[in-house]
Amino acid sequence: MRVLVLIVLSFVLGVGSAMADGAMQGLQTQQQFVAMKTQVIKDLNDHDKYKEITPEDQKTLMNALNRMDGRWQNADPSGQLTPAEQTAMANDQEVVTSILTHTAEDSRLVCERVATIGTNLPKRVCKSVAQRAREMKAAQDALRGGTVTGSD
Repeated sequence: MRVLVLIVLSFVLGVGSAMADGAMQGLQTQQQFVAMKTQVIKDLNDHDKYKEITPEDQKTLMNALNRMDGRWQNADPSGQLTPAEQTAMANDQEVVTSILTHTAEDSRLVCERVATIGTNLPKRVCKSVAQRAREMKAAQDALRGGTVTGSD
């Protein structure tokens, strides 16, 4: 997980300096991009790191990666991208980075010790950030709607 975050961050920083220099610094070759894309797809398929990605975000992510791949495929024989292609790559990379960052944050597990009735030993309960948010929203909606269930 940390390796992918470092790859993505180094790419984003590279794109930022690329816009200043006029040259792609982060992923200088098609091979570097292919390695990054392969790692992202592998992490998506593992359903662990990015398990909270929505189908819409996954579609947007894959479209951006495919557009970036297409630009590298259409690059000149020396592997150089035009300034317009560099700008488009930076825009697509921003989309990729924002989706992956948001999804990784939502997929992060948070564990807490919960007191269990009938025992002095606390139980460890781990849930993703997104799962905790869904449960909190459902509880708030139930309270607002007056549909609280439980024992009387």
